[in-house]
Amino acid sequence: MQEINEGISLCMIVKNEEKHLETCLNSIKGLVNEIIIVDTGSSDKTKDIALKFTDKVYDYIWDEDFSSARNLGLKKANYSHVLILDADESISRLDFKKLRDLIKEDAEGFVLLCRTYTNDTGIAGLISTKDDRYEESKIASGYYLSKLLRFFKKDYYFEGKIHETVFNSILKNKGKILESGVVIHHHGALDKKRLENKKEIYISLLKKRMENKDFKEKTEDRICFELSRELLALERFDEAIIFLKKAIELKEDFEYYLALGGVYLIKKDLNESERLLKKAVLLNPENSSIHDNLGVLYSQKGDIIKL
Repeated sequence: MQEINEGISLCMIVKNEEKHLETCLNSIKGLVNEIIIVDTGSSDKTKDIALKFTDKVYDYIWDEDFSSARNLGLKKANYSHVLILDADESISRLDFKKLRDLIKEDAEGFVLLCRTYTNDTGIAGLISTKDDRYEESKIASGYYLSKLLRFFKKDYYFEGKIHETVFNSILKNKGKILESGVVIHHHGALDKKRLENKKEIYISLLKKRMENKDFKEKTEDRICFELSRELLALERFDEAIIFLKKAIELKEDFEYYLALGGVYLIKKDLNESERLLKKAVLLNPENSSIHDNLGVLYSQKGDIIKL
């Protein structure tokens, strides 16, 4: 039986990441107890770079299943807790102690704050990096935040062929998930070509599932929604609209109306955006993002009440 020691195993899946991997692995020196790399078919120097940091590099024959690839890495882990990073991400030394202290917490998983750095000042909710305490932030003028479950006890596993997560695995066990405040610095979005390639892979896989009517893992409406998000990231707005409308036909979900209303807001079709966002409000009156979008919409319409 495998002996589990207290500590951190970094588990990654990679493919053709020679441009980013060394920066990522250098960033976690002194933080983790072991590094496990699962390579899904690199044709560049990715594996050579990985072997400079660890001898635990494993080949995985790609079968379009991200969870299966990630779970191979988890099976090889020898420590109590697992940290998940992508090759274009890093952890600041300022957060090393905070992350290692999480091992002592009574919880199964921890949510990390992912900062996606960008120089695109038109993104809603962009936070300036001016006077930021992290050296990693100097790479861009701003970032937007997302919350990701990336640190957890080894006992759990990933689910979902695309947009994989351990959340369901922890939930089934009624495990506790805590906010951590630890920051992941994601700089890959600054590499526009890399971002486009990654999104195109997701789009291709999701469209294949639609064509094959493969809805066992996720419902058709959810796949339509996820597909629309990938298309929006590439600013393919008209195509995204098609799949969002299809999602709404299948299920009236506030999230779908919010997303579609947001697209029409971008396209300056303010009347249609207002109609959709008001529908979203009826389905979820407390959601702040809907009201934020309506605020932007009324500002653009000039419907501002002066107090």
